[in-house]
Amino acid sequence: MLHLIDRIKSAFQGQPRFDESLITNEWFKAHFFYATDLIHDWMGKELDLRQSKLLNFGCGDGISDLALMLRYGAQRIHGVDIRQEFKKLPKIAREQLHLQRLPKGLSFENIQPSQSLAGKHQVDGIMSWSTFEHVQRDQVLPIARDLFQCLRPGGVFFLQIEPLYYSAWGAHLRRYIDTPWVHLLVSEEELWQRIQAYEGELDMGEVDYGFDDFGVDGYKRFVFKEYQHLNRLTADELIALMQEAGFEVVRQQKNHMQDMPPLPLLEHYPQEVLTNNEILLLLRRPGA
Repeated sequence: MLHLIDRIKSAFQGQPRFDESLITNEWFKAHFFYATDLIHDWMGKELDLRQSKLLNFGCGDGISDLALMLRYGAQRIHGVDIRQEFKKLPKIAREQLHLQRLPKGLSFENIQPSQSLAGKHQVDGIMSWSTFEHVQRDQVLPIARDLFQCLRPGGVFFLQIEPLYYSAWGAHLRRYIDTPWVHLLVSEEELWQRIQAYEGELDMGEVDYGFDDFGVDGYKRFVFKEYQHLNRLTADELIALMQEAGFEVVRQQKNHMQDMPPLPLLEHYPQEVLTNNEILLLLRRPGA
C-alpha cells in the first residue's frame, strides 16, 4: 500500500500514485533515493524545487528526475542526454513503483554531443549527476558556458562526479576488475584482457538499464569504450573551468577515500588527487 504521506502528496500535487516499497532493482533504488536525496539537499537550500523549472544535463534513464517529482514535489523537469535510456522510464516505473503514468511536467530530449541548449532553455536550476567526466575535455568549457546561458541570473547548478578518474575506481571498471587504481598500474591492453576474461556475477548496483540492450560481451565493450573516453579531469580542474565559464562557487565538497594509494603512484601523482573520489559542486550564475 502507498504510504499515507505519498497519498497526500499525490492528491495535493496532482502527481500519479506510486509505491516505493515495491522497488527491487538496486540501480533504481540508488538513483530513486540516494542520488535524489543528495540533489535535493544541495539544491533545495537555494531553490524551491516545487516552483522552479529544472534542467538535468545527462539525465540517463531519468530515475532521479522522476523521484524529485514524486518524492519532493518538483513540478517541471526537462532531461537531456546523448543516449535514450529515458525512453525506458515508463516501463521501469511500472515495474518498480506500479506507476501508471509519468508526471505531466517531466520531459526528455535526445541531444547530440556538444549541442547548444542556450536560447532554447531558460531555467532556474540545472543538475548533472556523474556526467561531466564523460564530456570530451575540450568541450567542457564550451558546454559549461552554454549551460551558464541556460540559467537565469541567480539560478544554481548542482554538479557531481563520482568516481573521479585518478581515484581508486576512477576507470569505472569495478564491475569487472575489483583492484583499486588498476587503470593507473597496468596497460590499457591488459585492462581489456581482464575485462574479456571476467565470467563472474556483476554488482547489480553498478548495472544500468542499458545492459540488456548490449548483452554480456557488448556491455563489456561499451564500458571499456566509456573508460577510454574519460576526460581525466581533477576536481580542481573542473572547478577552475566552471569559474572560467562565469559561475561562482556557492559550495563545494571533495570526498576522499581512506585507502592509501600504492607507493609507485605516489611518485607520479599527488595523494590528494589519488584519494579524491568525488566532487560535489553548487554553482550560481551571478545576478538577480
